[in-house]
This record gives sequence, structure tokens and C-alpha cells, in this order.
Amino acid sequence: MSEVKLTPEQNEAIHSSGKNILVSASAGSGKTFVMAQRIVEKVKQGIEIDRLFISTFTKKAASELRMRLERDLKKARQESSDEEQARRLTLALHNLSNADIGTMDSFTQKLTKTNFNRVNIDPNFRILADQTESDLIRQEVFEQLVESYLSEDEAMNISKEKFEELIKNFSKDRNIAGFQKVVYTTYRFASATENPKKWLENQFLKGFETYKSLKDLSADFSADIKENLLIFFELLETSLTNGVIAKKGAGRDKANLILDNKNELLEAITTKDFATFTELFLSIDTDIRVGSSKDEILSALKKDFSAQKQDLIGSKSKPGEIRKFVDKIKHGQLIEKYQNQAFEIAENLQKFVIEFYQSYLERKKNENAFEYSDIAHFAIEILEENPDIRETLREHYDEIMIDEYQDTSHTQERMLELLSNGHNLFMVGDIKQSIYGFRLADPGLFLEKYKDYVKVENPNQLIRLKENFRSRGEVLTFTNDIFKHLMDEKLGEMTYGKEEALVQGNINDYPVESEKYFYPELLLYKENTSDEETDESEVRISDGEIKGAAQEIKKLIEAGVEPKDIAILVRSKSNNNKIEDILLSYDIPVVLDEGRVDFLKSMEVLIMLDVLRAIDNPLYDLSLVAMLRSPLFGFNEDELTRISTQGSHDLRFWDKILLSLNKEGQNPELINPSLENKLKAFYNKFTEWRKLVNQVAIHDLLWKIYTETYYFDYVGALKNGEMRQANLQALAVRAESYESSGYKGLFKFVRLINKFMEQNNDLASVNIKLPQNAVRVMTFHKSKGLEFDYVFLMNLQSRFNDRDLKEDVILSRENGLGMKLIADLKDEADVITDFPYALVKMETFPYMVNKDLKQRAALSEEMRVLYVAFTRAKKKLYLVGKIKETDKKSGLDLYDNASLEGKILEDKFRNSSRGFQHWILALQNATKLPMKLNVYTKEELEAEKLEFTSQPDFKKLVEESEKFDNIMAYSDEIQKAQKIMNYEYPHQAATELSSIQTPSQVKKRSYEKQLQVGEIQPMSEFTRVKKLDFSDFGPKKITAAEIGSATHSFMQYADFSQADLFSFQATLDEMGFDEKIKNQIDIAKILTLFDTEFGQFLSENVDKTVKEAPFSMLRTDEFAKEQYIVRGICDGFVKLTDKIVLFDYKTDRFTNSSAITEIKERYRDQMNLYSEALKKAYDVNQVDKYLILLGGPQQVFVEKLDD
Repeated sequence: MSEVKLTPEQNEAIHSSGKNILVSASAGSGKTFVMAQRIVEKVKQGIEIDRLFISTFTKKAASELRMRLERDLKKARQESSDEEQARRLTLALHNLSNADIGTMDSFTQKLTKTNFNRVNIDPNFRILADQTESDLIRQEVFEQLVESYLSEDEAMNISKEKFEELIKNFSKDRNIAGFQKVVYTTYRFASATENPKKWLENQFLKGFETYKSLKDLSADFSADIKENLLIFFELLETSLTNGVIAKKGAGRDKANLILDNKNELLEAITTKDFATFTELFLSIDTDIRVGSSKDEILSALKKDFSAQKQDLIGSKSKPGEIRKFVDKIKHGQLIEKYQNQAFEIAENLQKFVIEFYQSYLERKKNENAFEYSDIAHFAIEILEENPDIRETLREHYDEIMIDEYQDTSHTQERMLELLSNGHNLFMVGDIKQSIYGFRLADPGLFLEKYKDYVKVENPNQLIRLKENFRSRGEVLTFTNDIFKHLMDEKLGEMTYGKEEALVQGNINDYPVESEKYFYPELLLYKENTSDEETDESEVRISDGEIKGAAQEIKKLIEAGVEPKDIAILVRSKSNNNKIEDILLSYDIPVVLDEGRVDFLKSMEVLIMLDVLRAIDNPLYDLSLVAMLRSPLFGFNEDELTRISTQGSHDLRFWDKILLSLNKEGQNPELINPSLENKLKAFYNKFTEWRKLVNQVAIHDLLWKIYTETYYFDYVGALKNGEMRQANLQALAVRAESYESSGYKGLFKFVRLINKFMEQNNDLASVNIKLPQNAVRVMTFHKSKGLEFDYVFLMNLQSRFNDRDLKEDVILSRENGLGMKLIADLKDEADVITDFPYALVKMETFPYMVNKDLKQRAALSEEMRVLYVAFTRAKKKLYLVGKIKETDKKSGLDLYDNASLEGKILEDKFRNSSRGFQHWILALQNATKLPMKLNVYTKEELEAEKLEFTSQPDFKKLVEESEKFDNIMAYSDEIQKAQKIMNYEYPHQAATELSSIQTPSQVKKRSYEKQLQVGEIQPMSEFTRVKKLDFSDFGPKKITAAEIGSATHSFMQYADFSQADLFSFQATLDEMGFDEKIKNQIDIAKILTLFDTEFGQFLSENVDKTVKEAPFSMLRTDEFAKEQYIVRGICDGFVKLTDKIVLFDYKTDRFTNSSAITEIKERYRDQMNLYSEALKKAYDVNQVDKYLILLGGPQQVFVEKLDD
């Protein structure tokens, strides 16, 4: 220890005692070293190591601390000249394996097992560590509980009628998935409190009791608006004097009128007289236009005025901050009327969740299997209800030591309070690295002590470890410059001042003077709008970003850097597969710390899941055909087509197989001897597997299939064969785990896997032997606690995930439930509708408050995530992002006016959820950061790529392949098969005339309005069936027409009665679109249709809706004196008793109201034609026509067409 020179703060952290101590240890400050040395010092002083309670965040951290302590204790013993001290150190080494060093979960399990009788449970309980099992139990309890509520007139003081209202508030018609999600979310949140049942009973409705009107909202609600008003008034006053607003004219009159009402507006805000404020503000014309000027300075001032006015006032379509506040007030005035209705639903939700919590816990007791949170609550109950146990433990432990204290939950905090004697807590952590809010850790616990312990009168102690011994000065300076301008109390939950700034501690390895080479680099891939298709959500990383990083990594490796000293950090592992593939193409060894994603979507697992589905139910065509087509049986398209022709389109494929085997199909001549033998071999093997379902375990059945078909060997011979075989092993292990948990039956196992896939969940990735000297790829969160010489942060332009802010419920510890209410505004004076109801989803007051709290907390945590990522780098930091550029503007123009407010970046940038890149570029313009900015294009990238690898001449290969396009011809038998599959009714030709046109062609005729209706021919209403077709393996470029067609197809198959994300995504996955096309269908945007009045109407009238309705109509051309048939398919209509409501989807792009008007005019004649056909076919006088516009940037618009 004499070799290490301690800083004064480290020395204090090691030796201070007799009080509660909070060590705020910045990144790289040696907190683990300090903690280990403190333990060694305690042992030297005579405290036995088993009298220390040492809590770590993970099992891995506990293991590493044990190893470090073993080394440090041995070293201390070797260096000690005191015999008694050496004896103590030897004893500590002997007892180290039994010391209480581990996670809080491991301690609570030990405490509960030891005192099981105090909470009346079996001591041989097991942990539901496998989420699969806990999901199954929870699902069964939920379904049973719902069923009992719906079957009883009165249950838990909720009538059946009121319970149905509760479900409908959170779920679509005939689908309780939304309600189930709300219940599960509430249960999970409550489980993170120290006493879930007590919290549900006492805090759950707190928000509804506190916030009953706008006036009840906190001062923060109106604080920002007052500040914005003052800025606006100052802007007007300045502009009136500097000539920005002309001396004469409407602009000056409007500005003066606003300023005349200045005091009244401010007074109304101060006194919370929001009704007066709204009425007064809306009565004033704020549309002040200042025009332009030839004078350069004045022109700049006018532009600045317009920009500020847009931010503050805005317009109806794009409201500024003040107008947004007015909208909030109007919403608040409306929700006040429905507060009682919302409160009743909240009360019933409370009752149901409490009943669910108790029933679920009781079920787990019966199974003698518990979740970690249950054991923690048992431990708390043991200590709270049994003073003898509590006092014994308090006397036993000399010190309670907690690592990573910033990630402590309230349950864990309660445990610490019960174990501590009040002055023996030693807490180590860093509030700036609290990044586990999604696990319901509360950084506020650390922050409260951080602010409290610094006070002079407080007996406890705060020690700050500021020196960073990990990183070069360039990394630390850049990090400090970012966060001192980004974090404050308002957003960030703390001020990043001098005391929080990182200080370079390693001056032996790294020079104090900065070197330009080591400045952090921002690498921006410039993507033109004409480049490869991009995902607007920016979740996926583009190839250009990865290739840019790969080229820099290649340079580092060629310069002598070891691959293992380089890390790539990503927001989520969803891009892992692409990153690995591209890095390998550059011959860069790579390790994915969390494996390749989509275990359940890997080819080999998907095939085996289809085999299991087919065994469970051979009448499921998709799985049966997929199994036949797979390498297990190897049926090709030719053979499947021959089988398909043996029966009608609506006949199950399994029945067609039986017809084929017995030569009893419609075309037995197509079943040749070779195919017959192949079918017999399949049938014998398949029926044998089906017989075994009730005789052997699922994992044994899987291994039988693997070996009998040689499929396990087959996948092993493919690329990444070792990983593929590991995936098959993992599937068998998962099946074994499922059955060992007490569940039986292939049906339930298949159902469980299907549910996982429907919810876009995945099973754990598979670990295989990986190269040691390779670039590591991991998430920002996974990198915490690690360090690398060179770190690449990817996909910085990715937007923050703000889905939680749009959910139906938002919970907070203080306020409890915040929920959205679905209310019928039919009777509101200003609501005009032809529909029987006007349903609107509204945010209640508690929801508004909780949403604001959650948004601030989420953005604060994103700042801390960025801090963690920055501080992983020892030598150099690379930031990789992307900008989009058009002919009109650069991707960097947005940040030209970015500035600081005092020392902090202005709120309009900080409050944005547009991502890390947004913050960094704004700060770069507001204050020059010590970094290098490099923008590169696709062309530059490809030119540089040639230096490292040679690529085959794909263009030449394609040209050569095109010579063979027309060589292959179909065999006679396949032509025969196609003829059968394309069979049409014999009398259809009789109805066809010499000229047939579509509505699209008709609308283009210049004399369309001269046409007269002759005779209409109604056609049957039908639902199309999916058809197995020949595969097309040719390269395709995705066109707008293909995307539009796919969107129409999706809308045809989507179940409007289950308009939610899970249902729609499952439908999309089942439709078999090309992945590129599927990625262009924006489910989230389509779902906004069902937030509209018309969308709700469609959901409620599914049984009256006809989709993809074909029609034909005989018409006469007055000029040509010829008859022709108009044939077409309208997207859909709803048949009501007195009228028909016609609707058609349009994917034409639009960005403003004028474009919408153009689209309406473009399709008016076409819709009139559809309307005319429907009137004749169904003998109705009224057809209401609606266009559903899907081509908007963010949401669906519904426009009614007048006659």
C-alpha cells in the first residue's frame, strides 16, 4: 500500500468513521480501490470481516471485490510487522468466503430462508428467475381474475358494468391487452416500493385527491409561461424602438395592443386566473409580420424577431410555447368536467390491482416460487415485525457498506435503514452515473443525502473523489465542457459545477498538455434524401455510420492498437447483427457482448418453431408449409404447387396432402412417383412425432427431430454454424426449463413462444466461445464500470425513447396514478358530429403532473447515460452520428441560433428528445467545444473503403446474370399447374365487353362528366385468401407504389376491433412482406387513425364493414357511343341502416393543408364513382365519402368529401 499515493479525499474515505458517510466518486476515481482498502483497514483495526455488510450492485461485482480483497489482505499481511494485525488479516482471509459480500437479493434470500417461519412460507422456496415461468403464472392469475369479475354482478365492490367501463377505458373493443398492460405496469411499479399493498392503498389515488383543477397544479405549471410572456413583451418593446416593427401599420397597432394588456395577462397568470388569461389572450391578434429589409443589419433583426415569435407564439398548426400553454388551459377546463368520472375509474383500477397483487402472491405461495421483489418484501416484514431479529443484526454489523448507491431502490433503502444503527452507513456512488431508472432505481435517494450531508450542521459526511485516474485530459475537458452547459437543478437534477467537474489524476501516463490528435472526434455521415431509404424513427444505424467507424478502427489497428482496446457503444443491441457483419467485412475481429439479436427470429429457431406449431396443429397452413419447405423435408415450390392443386383454395393444406397420398385430388396426374414417395416419407415421420407429443418431454422430442433429420449437423455446416447449433440447444433448454417449472403440453409451450413474439420479446442470447482480442460491441448501460483506450459512441442522432410519456398511465411514488380518460364529448356545446358518440382520450391532472415529472427525470437520466458513455474512454472518444441534407438546407442549419442562457444551453434544445447529437451540435454552436468535427459522404466513404478491402464487381455479375433472364421456361406440368391455379369460372367471359376500364382510367378522361350510368352489376362481398406463389429471388428496388400497395394490403387484413400495437404488429409479421417493405409501414402512425372520431367509428362497426369491395358497372361513352365496363375495388365501406359510409386510403405525401385540398380534388371523381356504384348496388340514397390520408409526416388525417 505504501506504493500507492492516496489523494487527501481517498485517504479520508478510507479512514473516516463514526458517522454516516456518502462518497461521491466520479468516474475513474478509484472507488473500488477505496472500498477495498477501507475494508482492509477495518480488519486491521480488529473488526472481523463477517461483521461487515457489503452490498454490491451485481453478482459479478461481488465476485470481483472478493478477489480484490483476497489479494489486498494477503499483501497487507505480508507487509505487516504487527503479529496481532497479521492474525486478524489471516482470519479475515479464512472467513472471506463466508463474509456478507453480495447483492441485496442474495442477502434477503438468506435472511428469509433463515426466518421463514416469521412470514409463514416454506424454507425450500425457489426464485422465479426465468421470466417465462413468472409470465405464465401472472397471465393465468390475471385471466382468472378478469373472468370472475365479468361473471359476477358484484366483486370487490365493482359491478360488472363498472368493470367493463374500466376495461374499455384502457382497451380497444373485444381486446383487454391495453387493460392488462396497465395492470402489469402498476404491479411492477408497486413492487419496487417497500410495501406494495400499503402504497396501493394509501398513495395510488393521491394525485386525484391533490389535483382536482388547474389551480391545484404546482407553481411550475405557470412559471415557464410567465417567463415566456416577459420575453415576448420585451421582444415587442425592443422591436418597436429599433425599427423591426414599422412605425406605421397593422404590426405596430397589434404590438401596442398586446403591450396595453401586458399587466392584465401577467396578473391573471400570477393569481392562477387561467380562464381570464385564456379569454384575453385569444381575443388579441398576435399575428405580427415584419417583412424584410434591404438593410443587412435590420434584415437580420427582422429574421431574429420572426424566429423568436415562432418559438413563443407559433401558429395553430405549429404552436409556440405560449400557445401550447393556452391549449393546456383549454384542455384543463374541459377535463375538470370529467374529473369525477376519471376518479371513479381510478378507484376501480385500484381495487382490481390490489386484488390482483394478493391473488398473484397467493398463487406464488402455492407454487412455493417467488420473485426477487417478494423475497425483499418478506425480509422487510421480518425486520419490521420482529425487533429481536432487527436488533441482533444491528448489533452484529459494525458497518453497512453499499456500492453503486445511486442505483438504490426504495425497497433496498428500507432494508438499509432497518439494518443500520443510524451512524454506520458507508455509501459509495456517483449521481452522474445513475442510469437504471427503468429498473425503478431512484437517484433522488443519493441526491437528497448529497445536498444534506454538505451542510455544516449535519453530523454526517460527504466526501468527493474528483480525480479521474482513467482518462487523458482531452476526454475529461470535453466531458466537463459538455455537462457544465447541460446539467442544472431544473434538468439534470444537479448543477455540474467546480465540485463535480472531473480532474485529471493520472499525470504519469498522460501529459497535462493537450494534444490535438486526442481531441474527441464527431464523425457525421451526411445522407442526402435521395440516398438509401432511412428509418424516420432513427432507431436503426445506417451502413454509412458503421462503415465510417470501421474505417477509423481499421486505421487504429494498423497503427498498432489491439482490437480488445477498442469498444463500440450503442443505445440498444438491435443493431448488433449489422455492426458485426460490416466489421467482419473489414476483417475486424468483433465480439458482441450481448450476442446477436432476435434469437427467436434466427432462421434455425424459426424453422423449429414452425415444426412444433405444425405438430401441435397440422391444420395451421403457414407452419405446415414452412416445415415442408425447410431443409428438414426439402419440398420445393414445384412440389408444393402440385400438392396445392389437389383441392380448392379454401381447403386446408394438410387435407390436400392426404388427397395427394390417396390420389383422390382434383389433379392426381400431377403427383408423380417421386413426389408420392417423398410425401409418404414425410407423412410417416410427421405422424410418428405427433404420437410422441404425449409420451416424451418437449426437449426430448426436439432432440429426436434434430438427430433424425440431421438438422443439427446441417446448421453446423452453415456460416456461424457454432452459434446456430447453440441456438438449437438453447431452444431445447428453454423447453426443459418450461417443463421443469411444472408446465406440461406442447400447446402451452407454443402459445408461450407465440406470445413472446407477438410482444416483440426475445429469449436470452446464447453464450459461445468468443475471440479474446476483438473489438467489443455493447450497450451504453452494459459498458458501465468498464474502460477502453478508444471508444466509439454510435447512432447519436437516435431520438430518445419517449414512449413511456404516451402510455395510458404514468405513475409516480408521490402522486400515485396518472391516467388518460376516454370521455364522450357528444353533448359538449362546441362538438358537432354525425356519429352517435364523440370519444376523446384526455390527460387527467395527475397525468399531466406525473408526465412532467417523468419527462424531466427521463431527460436527466439521458444526460447521465451520456456521461457514463463519455467516461469509458481512456485515450480517445469518437462520436458517430448522421445528418440529413437536402438541396435547400444543411443538416447543421438547425443549430445556427443555439445559445446559452447564462451558463446553460437554452431550454428549447435541452428539453428536446431528439437525441445526444442534438445536444452536442447545439453546444458546439453555442460554445466551441474542444473536439474535431468531420462530415463525410457516401462517395467519400466508398472511395476510402477501397484502400482496405477488395469487393467483387457486382455490376458485372449482374450484367452477366441478366443474359440468362429468359432462358428458363416452365415445364409442361408446371404450366398445367398454373393453369389450374389460375382457373376462372366458365361464365365470367360472358360478362366481359370489348372495353374494360378502372376508376383511375375513368377519372383521367377529359369528358368524364358526360358519362351516364347504364346498369350496375353488384359483386359478392368477400375476404381474400392468401395464396402461395412462386418465389422471386431477383433484386428489387422498393418503390413508392409497392409501399402504397403493401399499406393497403395491411389495412385490409388489420382487425380494427383490436387496434393496438401488439395486434397490428402481429398482423404485419404474418403477411410475409419483404423486410424492406415491412419497415416502411409505420404502425404507430396508422394507429393514430383510431385516435380520431372516424377511427373510433370503424372500431365500433367492424361487423358492418366490408373491406376491399369489388364492383363492376356498365357505362356509356356519349361521344364514342360505345359501352364499356368500369371495374374497380374500393378500400371499404360501412353499411348502416339508413346510409353507407365509404372510405378509401390514400398514401400520397403531404405536409400542409393546401396539399390535403389538392389530394381531395384529385380523388373526388373517383370517390363519386364508388359512391354511384354503392347507391345502385344497395339501393340507398346517401353515401358519405371519406379519404383516410396516410401520407402525412406523423399522423393519419381523415377528410370528408362533399357531394
